[in-house]
Amino acid sequence: MDRATSSSSSSIESSNHFAFSNTGASSSSQRDLSTDLRLGLSISTSPSYGREQQSDWPPIKPLLRQALVEDENECNSATFFVKVYMEGIPIGRKLDLLAHESYYDLIKTLEQMFNANIIWAEAEVDADHYEKYHVLTYEDKEGDWMMVGDVPWEMFLSAVRRLKITKC
Repeated sequence: MDRATSSSSSSIESSNHFAFSNTGASSSSQRDLSTDLRLGLSISTSPSYGREQQSDWPPIKPLLRQALVEDENECNSATFFVKVYMEGIPIGRKLDLLAHESYYDLIKTLEQMFNANIIWAEAEVDADHYEKYHVLTYEDKEGDWMMVGDVPWEMFLSAVRRLKITKC
């Protein structure tokens, strides 16, 4: 029975393959197992490393960083914040007056901010419904309280210290 020669393809090849894979795989698997497990982090004890790191902080792209710096410079150059207080509300709010072009813009912003109907010097109001309205006044440089709209807008901007909204 010539079994070894006729079926040599199945049993001999598998045994040869097994032997081949054991000897060849063991040497190659040893090479594969030598994986570099370092994380690529280096710890430096020199104090200058932290200073160098801070120069690029926060880690954002240069164009974005430049845009943020330009926005900061733009905001700092053209702002005039005043406090606005409303009767019955214990906390005042800051408002940039230079963001508004006229009394009308200012009144509309304050009406939305405080959810109130506000009258001023140029407003026409029905005398029967005064209880629904609030009056906008401002304190000038001398400490006097004036009704908003009595003077031109530019003069108002140069004199105003703070705003107050009171009930009629």
